[in-house]
Amino acid sequence: MAKEIVLFVLYSVVHLFAIATITKQDALYLPSKIIPILILIVALFRYFPSLEKRGKLVAVGLVFSLFGDSFLALPKEGFFVFGLGSFLIAQLIYSYAFTLDSKVKPLLAIPFLLFGSSFFLVLVPKLGSLLIPVGVYISAICLMGWRAAARNSVSKPFYLGLFGALVFILSDSIIAYSMFLKPEMDRFTASMGIMITYYIAQVLIYSATKSEELDVQSVKNT
Repeated sequence: MAKEIVLFVLYSVVHLFAIATITKQDALYLPSKIIPILILIVALFRYFPSLEKRGKLVAVGLVFSLFGDSFLALPKEGFFVFGLGSFLIAQLIYSYAFTLDSKVKPLLAIPFLLFGSSFFLVLVPKLGSLLIPVGVYISAICLMGWRAAARNSVSKPFYLGLFGALVFILSDSIIAYSMFLKPEMDRFTASMGIMITYYIAQVLIYSATKSEELDVQSVKNT
């Protein structure tokens, strides 16, 4: 297993432990949450000083994810919209990265459209002033899932990226469920579910990108 993946898993476990033992008000909460994503960002640029276009896009997406993590880790509720906006940008960037080698394939959009619209309709009565921001975000993450599924190359990076996108959708669905549909849900249970799926999603997208970058390097060196 690559060193950065070992570090990523280790620090992800540290944050899961933090969820169980401290609150957002604790000074250690924010660093423990963002370090795993920071490890992936640093690893991309360390391994590949000259990233291909998709690699650069994924790196920028990880940076905006880092911003989103930071906003959502702050104790004040008012930062939620900023976190949502940061992750919205990350999803659009990931969508573009997946689109670089994909065709339209409209039929593949149907399951994501059905899921996104159905979930949004269930959420609508609970959203209030967040109706539009949440609706836009659901559209973006379903777009990301569709573009990941529509890629031309059915290979290891394809499956890693697709599974990463699907798990990302699951993670954000848990956020919406626990925040709007089941606000009385135990904070520990919700946070653990959200962060475990979130970290899995990001490391899968990172691994897909790294695998593609290694393939490009291999071709260049032959």
